Amino acid sequence: MNVAAGILIALFGLITAFMGPRMATTLSGRSNGRFEASNALAFRLIGTVLAVLGLLYATTFVG
Repeated sequence: MNVAAGILIALFGLITAFMGPRMATTLSGRSNGRFEASNALAFRLIGTVLAVLGLLYATTFVG
């Protein structure tokens, strides 16, 4: 069960890391700068951290 949960967490992190910057730049143009392009870095960092934590959880180093 830990492996499946860890893989899901890692996949969510990878999706956030790759699709988050695109979403931030798209929404910054549509919402009058509510999401600025600098948020792309935050999405990439949070997604990477989630992916690493998911992999560590899947291999039972964490948890």
